[in-house]
Amino acid sequence: MEPGLVITGVTFAIICLSLVCTLTITAAAIAIPIFILRKMSANNRQRAEELAAVGVKGEATILAIQDTGMRINDNPRVAMVLEVHLPNMPAYQVQKTITISIVQLAQVQVGAIVGVLVDPSAPNNPDKVGILLR
Repeated sequence: MEPGLVITGVTFAIICLSLVCTLTITAAAIAIPIFILRKMSANNRQRAEELAAVGVKGEATILAIQDTGMRINDNPRVAMVLEVHLPNMPAYQVQKTITISIVQLAQVQVGAIVGVLVDPSAPNNPDKVGILLR
């Protein structure tokens, strides 16, 4: 046998360990983001259901809008300052960051009035303010 073609037990063990580590890292790189996205989606769905159950409908005027530079599925993420008007409550301002579908982008311009759903127990919490777009 030629010396260059001999695979020793140590070399074989290193190759196997390298393959196992590569496969483990690849599986983790795929599974962890999927797990996080599913968890975030479930949390968002739960928050939306809770807001739908206890929320009060109102209107909000968009006072300012700014692109954050972030895109999610090619849809822009924007920061908005809203002046919220709810029945039997004084108007107040809240800043909210949301992802807007490009199709709905024309509805969220400065001066536009949009429907909102607000949890009356925490009206100033941006997570408790939902924007209702058509």
